[in-house]
Amino acid sequence: MRDVWKLGFILFAICAVAAGSLAVVNDITEERIASQAAVRLEQALRAVVPEAEEFKDETDRVLSSVGSQAGDGGSKASVVGTVYIGYKNGEVAGVAFACAPSGYGGPIDAVVGVSRDGVVTGLTVVKHSETPGLGANITSKDFQERFLGLRAGATVKVTRDGGQVQAITGATISSRAVASAVDQALRVFEAASREGVW
Repeated sequence: MRDVWKLGFILFAICAVAAGSLAVVNDITEERIASQAAVRLEQALRAVVPEAEEFKDETDRVLSSVGSQAGDGGSKASVVGTVYIGYKNGEVAGVAFACAPSGYGGPIDAVVGVSRDGVVTGLTVVKHSETPGLGANITSKDFQERFLGLRAGATVKVTRDGGQVQAITGATISSRAVASAVDQALRVFEAASREGVW
């Protein structure tokens, strides 16, 4: 019985040390990780709306103005998380939509840029957990460029679903996820345009 208590105490001590170590590491790295994420987001915004000089998070104003108009029966409404309006000389230069569709390996953080006249100007995948060598190819320039030039009003799908975007071979789920992000961004853009948001 005494050995059981002794082993239990040793196990408790090991767990306490491990938990304390993780807490210290988290405190040390948390701010740096957040800072790097902010830098990656800023780079993505500038890549997808290159004409813009500054970006403002106007999510509440945009999404509240479009209500449920942009949703696909409400099922995809949550794909668009944040809306950044890009400005140049005080005028709207374009809009960047931070989206998080569900991929094969989990959420895919992507930013979709749309010009003032409703054309996709850029797509950047910021973070993902897709399969290396397959779904992870959503970060390739070749794949992302397949969405350039698509216009608001069009339904964006992969060709296997009757759409216009060629999916990555062996990574249809990942490709569909990115296509749904672009589709939803364009839907929100179109609905906000009807409401005169920009």
